[in-house]
Amino acid sequence: MSPIRGVVGVSAYGKNDWYNNPPWKHTSQSEFDISNVTKLPRVDIVFADEDMEPDLISASVNAGAKGIVIAGVGNGNMNKVSVDAAARAVKKGVVVVRSSRVATGMVDRNVEVNDDELGFIASDELNPQKSRILLSLALLTPESSSQIQQLFRTY
Repeated sequence: MSPIRGVVGVSAYGKNDWYNNPPWKHTSQSEFDISNVTKLPRVDIVFADEDMEPDLISASVNAGAKGIVIAGVGNGNMNKVSVDAAARAVKKGVVVVRSSRVATGMVDRNVEVNDDELGFIASDELNPQKSRILLSLALLTPESSSQIQQLFRTY
């Protein structure tokens, strides 16, 4: 279900009824292979608010997170001290995805935050939960920041 694009279909009583065919890659079209995966990389979700402290981002990094999804306000935004903490996380090799905790809308690159300069990934239409799953899969194979960003545009 996407609040922007509507219901893809309904699965009930052992039957699938499809209303729309999603334009993105999914299921058997995916390049991800988890057949030999026993554990996904750690990816934390940090919920942002107007006066959030940066210590939750730092705690995720210190606990070994390979990725952090910021469930930001509006366009995946957070306050300045948290942007700075997220940028420090990127410099330590942690992938940071800006997502949004609001019900609709998308998080696009370089809108209000300079993702190119800071090394952040924009989640496009994926909410924090879906962003966490996609980032966990993307981290199974070493990818560049631009390749990970392309995955968020593809799925």
